[in-house]
Amino acid sequence: MTNVAKSIGGKQILCNINLEIFPGEFFCIAGPSGSGKTSLLRLLNGLESFDIGDIYYKGQSIQNSDIQKLREEVGMVFQNPAIFAETVKENLIIRKQWDKLFFVDENDLFEILEMVELPQHLLALDARSLSGGEKQRLALARTLLNKPSVLLLDEPTANLDPRLGDQILNTINQLRHQMNVTIIMVSHHIHQASKYATKAAFLIEGTITETGPISILTNPVTEAANLFLKEED
Repeated sequence: MTNVAKSIGGKQILCNINLEIFPGEFFCIAGPSGSGKTSLLRLLNGLESFDIGDIYYKGQSIQNSDIQKLREEVGMVFQNPAIFAETVKENLIIRKQWDKLFFVDENDLFEILEMVELPQHLLALDARSLSGGEKQRLALARTLLNKPSVLLLDEPTANLDPRLGDQILNTINQLRHQMNVTIIMVSHHIHQASKYATKAAFLIEGTITETGPISILTNPVTEAANLFLKEED
């Protein structure tokens, strides 16, 4: 990501963003609400467009990419994932509605449920009856069925209690190793994120104030990041 900027309605949301994220990393982008974290994440797989600069994936500008293929390879799990009024199984295979070539069998479904630590008997249940943690795991499983190389996580534990949040992030971190997936997560839960991330950046008022090893999440250098941490405490 090189010199990326984005405005909405004349207001600058992101300013001169430069980030380099390497394969296999668990990269956390931290910052207060309204700092542009979600917008930044949505730029990475073309859910939103940027005004200037460029974003590269596998050495190629995403502006020259097949957008459907990009979104398969760079999957996103939202803070409040869409759960359809169907069974868990039908939620998992929802892609069939627009991609007739998409195919998964029962073994694929059983395997993906095991990966996200959901029992097989849930397949026949109404997905809306699941708990908050189960819905988040379902959304994760649905994205993983596309076999992404990169997984974008938008505040994945924001609506969960700390114990469930840790379980979800632990599962995600295990999948990072098992499936060789790069994780890019935005979060304002600093202490939780610092348990799992390998590198981090602070995004404050639309600007990357610092980036580096995971230690910056608890010991930042910049005044802006330190002020954010004090407000979080």
